[in-house]
Amino acid sequence: MAEDQSPAARRDINAVLRDHEKELLVIKNLVGVYVGLENDGRTPCLHVMLAQDSSEARQAIPSQIEGYKVVVEITGEIRPLPGQSATASPR
Repeated sequence: MAEDQSPAARRDINAVLRDHEKELLVIKNLVGVYVGLENDGRTPCLHVMLAQDSSEARQAIPSQIEGYKVVVEITGEIRPLPGQSATASPR
């Protein structure tokens, strides 16, 4: 996964997520990825969720993707709510 360090115009963050989600989700212990905001509350970034912290996963996760910062969160396992399937679509 190439990292882009240039401050040039960037693609829409949702397109970046869509194009890189599958390659991120193969990282061991990575259970999800979403568009969020940095700590300043206004700068868009990508958040990756780990079931458990590991140096192996941290080394595999880039610090930026196409100029967007990648923030790591330790969330634990992600499971569907009771009565919901993992592939259920929102209503």
